[in-house]
Amino acid sequence: MFTLEYANTPVYGNAEGTNIQLVVKWEEFNKEMPFAATSFDPMPHGVDLYNRAKAGEFGLIAPWVDPEIASEPQPTTTGSQDL
Repeated sequence: MFTLEYANTPVYGNAEGTNIQLVVKWEEFNKEMPFAATSFDPMPHGVDLYNRAKAGEFGLIAPWVDPEIASEPQPTTTGSQDL
């Protein structure tokens, strides 16, 4: 199990609220890293982080924002064989 130094910037990772994205810093690593915490994580530290985030320990959890879908035509490879 890892030793947590801190966690911050919680945001729901899906519309159902079963995934919370965090930025975490573990004592065992030299830098911050993203972490997706769930209540059903197979590792105890994942479940612990999820429960602590839900309890508000790392601040208010930002709401899920559905990613925007591109409305402009996407580039194609048509004509690339003529190059």
